[in-house]
Amino acid sequence: MHSTAKNLVLETIGRRRSARRFKDTPVGDDLIEAVLEAGRWAPSFSNLQPWKFIVVRNTGVRKKLQDIASKSVRAFEMQEAPAAIVVCVDPEKEPRHYVEDGSAATQNMMLAAQSLELATFWVGVFDTPQEPEVKKVLKIPETMRVISIIPIGVAAESRESGRMDLNKIVYHEEFGKP
Repeated sequence: MHSTAKNLVLETIGRRRSARRFKDTPVGDDLIEAVLEAGRWAPSFSNLQPWKFIVVRNTGVRKKLQDIASKSVRAFEMQEAPAAIVVCVDPEKEPRHYVEDGSAATQNMMLAAQSLELATFWVGVFDTPQEPEVKKVLKIPETMRVISIIPIGVAAESRESGRMDLNKIVYHEEFGKP
């Protein structure tokens, strides 16, 4: 019998919140590498691993990405983070499930960051008018897609967030059947 009372993965998932402000605290290469390892170990269709990760530490480049992304999503805090990881995928390598694969890598990295006492938030530019602009700034090949930008750092604030009760979102055997 498994107990969820002391399950570190479930505890990390339950603690993860999107950071809206970051401290001016550097994030070491060892921590970034640990987060990247989590992305590398994400599941992917037929283990094709269609992702590439770009680590962006340059403040000017992060500011450009923030300005671009803010045109369609809330991203104005991105430049405060000392680093960002951009998750790209190659639809030519995996044409059917590249979005899920890149999303799984993004989630793995966000959870790994949380487990390392770092904060993140998901900046989604996939399939927005801003995606080509992000690709241009980072010299990402035309054939690649940008799934997410993950600012990463030490949170400057804590946030509370609730979740709906399972009995409101879980059905058994068919949709709508409690």
